[in-house]
Amino acid sequence: MADVRKARQLFELGVLSLGIAVEGQEPINNPQQAAKAFTRASEWDPTMGDAWLGRLACGEDTDEVRLALYRNRSTIGHEQRRLGLPQRTMAGRWQPDVFITYPMTDAVEATAAYAASLARGKDFAGAQEVLDEVPAAHRLPIVEYVQAVLFMMTRRWPDLLTALHRSDRWNDSFLQSAADFMAGSACIQMSMFGEGTRRLQNAIDGPIPALATEAMFAHGMALREQGQEEKARALFEQAYARNPDSAAGQALKSPGFRLVLTSPDEIAERRDPWDPASVVGPAESLVSNTVDTPGMSGLVTDAQRELADQIGLDSVKEQVAKLQSAATLAKVRADRGLNTSARSLHLAFTGPPGTGKTTVARIVAKIYCGLGFIKTDKVVEATRRDMVGEHLGSTAPKTSAVIDSAMDGVLFIDEAYTLIQQGLSGGDAFGKEAVDTLLARMEDDRDRLVVIIAGYHSEIERFLGSNDGLASRFARRVQFESYTPNELARIGDFIARKRDSLLTPEAIAELEQACTPLYHDVRESASGIRRASDVAGNGRFIRNIIEGAEEEREYRLSASGDLDSLSHDDLMRIEVADIRTALSGVLSGLGHRG
Repeated sequence: MADVRKARQLFELGVLSLGIAVEGQEPINNPQQAAKAFTRASEWDPTMGDAWLGRLACGEDTDEVRLALYRNRSTIGHEQRRLGLPQRTMAGRWQPDVFITYPMTDAVEATAAYAASLARGKDFAGAQEVLDEVPAAHRLPIVEYVQAVLFMMTRRWPDLLTALHRSDRWNDSFLQSAADFMAGSACIQMSMFGEGTRRLQNAIDGPIPALATEAMFAHGMALREQGQEEKARALFEQAYARNPDSAAGQALKSPGFRLVLTSPDEIAERRDPWDPASVVGPAESLVSNTVDTPGMSGLVTDAQRELADQIGLDSVKEQVAKLQSAATLAKVRADRGLNTSARSLHLAFTGPPGTGKTTVARIVAKIYCGLGFIKTDKVVEATRRDMVGEHLGSTAPKTSAVIDSAMDGVLFIDEAYTLIQQGLSGGDAFGKEAVDTLLARMEDDRDRLVVIIAGYHSEIERFLGSNDGLASRFARRVQFESYTPNELARIGDFIARKRDSLLTPEAIAELEQACTPLYHDVRESASGIRRASDVAGNGRFIRNIIEGAEEEREYRLSASGDLDSLSHDDLMRIEVADIRTALSGVLSGLGHRG
């Protein structure tokens, strides 16, 4: 039951804990307390838009929060005005895409954020319906930007250019730079190379380093299409130097790595306006190999790019490429009437945590969907807790419910070996029931379900050996190796750039040096050999360090006193001292000394 009085008390506490003075009360700076207060306020009064805005202001940018803000957008600002706060005093930040973050303070921005959330979940038609609710007079630049992001995701290039036709008058340099990148990409897809390269150059000269790197690559692809290979390679080299894991590396290796051009007429012929693969003819995509692979769609091309962008994982990339080739050629043989024995699409991913297994599972789902083996590229993640019940007879329905949610897509079971627990008197009856149910459904729904299991190599081997049916259904293995110190440092650099931060060369070297003893600290455990870097979490460990280093940078800069004099470079640069302090904190939490 809603309690407005309690909700208002908690909201006021949250505001004070954010360091905002209220009616003469002394503010405090306690972000954790603020987050708890706003959460409790939203629970006592779910219609209080400002409580949800407070949760966003504390960093909770989730689909749940965006949906609640959209539903209660008409009440955003009410509680702030009640407390006498000036307009836009409290703002949360959200991501329309991977390149920028944007403040949210009102109903229009809440609508744009929810539309972006729907688009991210591939509900493109739903996102359009939400954007259409914004009256023309209130279509702020952020609304037009999210509209363009929607058209970028679905490769509706003419519509994208229409959405951005006023972007040159926007006052936000970050939005304008991202708009130039999207418009430039749209133009070169339709052979409008002059305007396309002009807009891409604007993005290269703009304030977002990660976006500038992508724009360099796209500009190079446009030059290659015009026969200016030498100039194209120069841009590929620049992009590769800034991000060695970008698609620029593949473009440098293969002159046949080209744009696949399209036209407004071809886009208009789509059977589904939101599906690039529904047009008769080549699916439009930013890059593609010159070989016309039958059945290839934009999803497959997207998956190839995502895989190429992953740092390290050379063995995984080769294994996935072979997997795709086998699936593609099996389809070609079948289409030509040749005998093709059915091959299992189920996979076992083995390796330490934090090495990209979940990410690669999503890439494989796109490949399978693009090749027509499954209807959607959705991936449902599950663990023992999601599948195993707590009393007799509850496991089979629970497991079946999870499987039902993954139908026509991929079920990804992380730490799958925990389904069958060891050391239980009489065995793990509940876990066995979950496995038996899974095997039965894999057989009954073999044309609609792909299952990928993941975990440490030795544990997965034990799990597969626990049931004769498991080993035969997961005959294909993809082995993930621990990231090397150099790869971990590159991951840190990549994560920082995605967050509009820049590691100095000394900071990158410090990160690699700190990872070296962890990588070489190899110990035996009950479940096999473990590196200390595996125990730390590999990529997740690095993300924690970068987040900690950013906090150290903010603390260092705030101590300077004169914040107005800080340059763009000052605000982005992460120094070696920031990395060292962050390393010390993260390593101490893991029981290691930095």
